[in-house]
Amino acid sequence: MSAGARFGRLRRAAEGSYIALMTRSFLRSLALSAFLASAPTLAGAHPHIFIDAGLDLIHDDDGSLVEVRVTWRYDELYSLLILQDYGLDPDFDGVLTEDEIARTLGFDLNWGAGFEGGLTLSADGAVLDIGAPEPVSLSLTDGHLETTHRRPVTGAASGALPLEAAIYDPEFYIAFEMTLPMAISGRDGCTPRLVRADLDAAYATLQAEIERIGGAVSAEDNFPAVGAVFADRVVVTCAAP
Repeated sequence: MSAGARFGRLRRAAEGSYIALMTRSFLRSLALSAFLASAPTLAGAHPHIFIDAGLDLIHDDDGSLVEVRVTWRYDELYSLLILQDYGLDPDFDGVLTEDEIARTLGFDLNWGAGFEGGLTLSADGAVLDIGAPEPVSLSLTDGHLETTHRRPVTGAASGALPLEAAIYDPEFYIAFEMTLPMAISGRDGCTPRLVRADLDAAYATLQAEIERIGGAVSAEDNFPAVGAVFADRVVVTCAAP
């Protein structure tokens, strides 16, 4: 059976079983799911979307970081919802046409108040300025929508190290995991190192915040802004020139 046929079957099954597909999304982070399940008022509140993220840090001829390309791969449930909302892939073959891509590219870059793309960058401890996003690509693979956008970076002096990057939603509406490739372009001898979030500490912080507000977390308005403590980080070090 082709990948497209398998995806078509998945979509038809998912459309009749929202709960089953939701469960699959939550299984991507079992520890977080277990924590949320222990607090029923939270289980339906956060996070709503799961995204695998990757980065390409692009340097100029002088070795300064000047651009970053950010890739987001959406969970199957959110991908399905976007396909339905935008009327994409109506034949269920798992392939987007050029027209579908052209009219949908950039759909995820109209960020609202409180979310500015989730990306933070620093070089030698100094926070870098990141410009507005520009869409690069949109694809659909095995039921997952994947998008890439690029953003200009300023403030990175030539050779400034170490570089550190993180992607997270402060409000934890989105749960990011930096599991996709991390690339360094335009500079040799550099190695990215993934530093996973300390989940024990993150859960403790979330629990403390819930207790601080009396445990009354039943709406988006008062969910603790704990996204940063659940964030993975990438630290880039380079050999001396």
